[in-house]
Amino acid sequence: MSDNYSIARYLISQLRPGLQLGETVLSPDGKVLLYAGTILTEKHIEKLSYYNCEGVRVRELQSGVGMGFDSNQQRKRGNAEPEELIVSHEYYEADMAATVSEQETEFAGIYGNVVKDLKRCFTIVRLEKHLDCELLQSIVDALLTLSERGIGATALLHTATRSEDYLFHHSVNVGILANIIGNLSGAFKPSQQRNLILAGILHDIGKLEIPVHVLYKKGSLDEDELHMVRQHPAIAFKFFRRFKEIPESVRLGVLQHHERDDGSGYPLQTAGAKNHPIAKVLGIADVYDAMTSKKVYGEEVSPFAALDTIQADSFSGKFSPKYSTPFLHELCQTLIGRYVTLNDGSTGQLVFWNRSGKETCLIRFSDGQVIDIMNQNKLKVIKLVC
Repeated sequence: MSDNYSIARYLISQLRPGLQLGETVLSPDGKVLLYAGTILTEKHIEKLSYYNCEGVRVRELQSGVGMGFDSNQQRKRGNAEPEELIVSHEYYEADMAATVSEQETEFAGIYGNVVKDLKRCFTIVRLEKHLDCELLQSIVDALLTLSERGIGATALLHTATRSEDYLFHHSVNVGILANIIGNLSGAFKPSQQRNLILAGILHDIGKLEIPVHVLYKKGSLDEDELHMVRQHPAIAFKFFRRFKEIPESVRLGVLQHHERDDGSGYPLQTAGAKNHPIAKVLGIADVYDAMTSKKVYGEEVSPFAALDTIQADSFSGKFSPKYSTPFLHELCQTLIGRYVTLNDGSTGQLVFWNRSGKETCLIRFSDGQVIDIMNQNKLKVIKLVC
């Protein structure tokens, strides 16, 4: 990668939109402000100024020009010959390796330990019908730490999740996402954060009573199997009656996480205000992670496809925009600077994405081309690489 760019330090006053960060920037208390690879916007620069950052490292091309994008660079790619669409991954593998930070390594370490602890907790539930509430609280403590990274944690979840032990990974992910979505909505007090996370990690605990061959069946479920799976929220709610340590808001959140605002969900088809706010948040977190995670019984999709689904379900009245809209907006911003794979096999970097009005999605390739894939009928993002 050294043949393609160098790193230079810029004062905040020298920054301009379109430049690419060459380092992960931390706040004075150690929280991630912006990740390496981020394509700077005016909002990002204002954020760096607010935290009194003196300067940051920026990636520069060998010519000495800061790496960014220029709309004049865009070329039509849809009519190119197939061999022109093949992009070497060597450029990106080196670049992606450069974005790995100590904070990301720390995230993976904590995440892995939490998955192990939750697996142990769920094993006790399965074998002894007992809920280790003390262990659960330690898991919640750890996930509070991970979710402090805010919306940026969503990108790390894509690299941390594994298809094996999907139930445990998914439960941890939904716990983190629920807290992030709840915080972004501004509808929950800080004291409710623990309940959001607890409801997230317990939302699928009822599936421990579902036969494994049904739960992980490849292909469509028959009518009886579907009915069985759809009972898992009610199974969990009944199980929680034995444990006074589980707050009522968590119990209702778990019971109703598959309910929808328009009454089209299950198991009770409750609608609107009858569904607890935690349940509404869990529904969004559950759908997003289920769609974007690796699993043995189905293919993962890109965050782009998941965003489209959640937005469509919000427009149709299934999800509350109060919770979905802030999440969708912030997630779009955090994906800028990430590397993606397109359906033609090429890899590029998302440098600009605007979903309001006429949607624009600019991808930069290693040869310097920047294209708007929204203008290319045959091109779409299928996977988030890094």
